[in-house]
Amino acid sequence: MEGFFSIIYIGSNRFNEEQIAIGIIANLNGIPCFSISDRKLNFAIHGMSADMKAAIRKGFRLMDFDVNKIKRGEETLSLFDPPYAKKLLSELSVNKKGVIRYSQLYEARFAKDFVFEELFKKIIGEQLVENLKPVKKASFKQIFREFANESRFDSFTRGFKMRADSFPIIYSDATIDLLRKSNFYTVFYTIDFTSSRITIQNNLAKFRTIITSLQLVSQAEGMGKGRYYLVYENASIKLNQELIEMVKIEKQSGFELIRMSEVKDKI
Repeated sequence: MEGFFSIIYIGSNRFNEEQIAIGIIANLNGIPCFSISDRKLNFAIHGMSADMKAAIRKGFRLMDFDVNKIKRGEETLSLFDPPYAKKLLSELSVNKKGVIRYSQLYEARFAKDFVFEELFKKIIGEQLVENLKPVKKASFKQIFREFANESRFDSFTRGFKMRADSFPIIYSDATIDLLRKSNFYTVFYTIDFTSSRITIQNNLAKFRTIITSLQLVSQAEGMGKGRYYLVYENASIKLNQELIEMVKIEKQSGFELIRMSEVKDKI
């Protein structure tokens, strides 16, 4: 099995070459692999500012999220798309002055039964299963919340609360991930298609009620029709994939179903 990988370091002191190996990003026979040691990461960023710690953790969570999407066949990253993969990963190693650093690119042939866990344990010195637990806790809504924390979304209200006593036909309080009010409403509402079918259907019903309520407010205030986006990522469960397709072709839904990668094009 062919593969190449780069070791991920944290530069604990920007004034010297001191750095701590905390993880690996790899391509093993076309399959992307990534993991970090949470214990070593905590040690490496100890003493950094709270903002710096949060930025580093956010970057690694998003990387893990993207790699897992590729494994599920939902998306392709250029980083793992030949013939550019080796070139791009090699270029990451050029920057030695940042907090997150990458080693030179290592190429190797592995036995057919070789697994990423063996590589991780050999280089980082820890069992991989221990390090995956903190990463898996992040839900899609949490991932989106961090994604939307960029300055380009500052014109939106994040986590907007719709109170039942302040909006028509809202019978219980609802939260909108992103809302902007100008001459019309622009709304982004996340849905996790990896949830149970009942949960998904309940969230769809809630979003439709939110849209109807805001459209009534818009009409009363002489505002425009509004733009409503349901933000999702693919699900591996076949029944839920079928539900996604049903939502896509639903007529007069009043909203557009988009991937998280499409959100920036809609603001």
